Amino acid sequence: MSEAAAAAEPIALIVVRAGAIDRFAALRAAFGPEGVEVVWDRRFAERRRPPAGPSPGLERRRRERRGPIPASWALLDFLVVPARARAS
Repeated sequence: MSEAAAAAEPIALIVVRAGAIDRFAALRAAFGPEGVEVVWDRRFAERRRPPAGPSPGLERRRRERRGPIPASWALLDFLVVPARARAS
């Protein structure tokens, strides 16, 4: 990978809750020059669909796989995602 391509990759990603306009502007102004990409959350609603088949009440998963909602998302309307480790 060239140095120019490596420099263009963000060092982290900040996802901001839709509608938090002031938070988005402040985070972009503060961290944009540092190489952090700030983006909007694009989700509108729950994406899961009810199961199709003879027994819609039967859940195939044994347990919920999602973790708890991070505090920064619940309280501050954003989530920080670190960049992936690069292979040397």
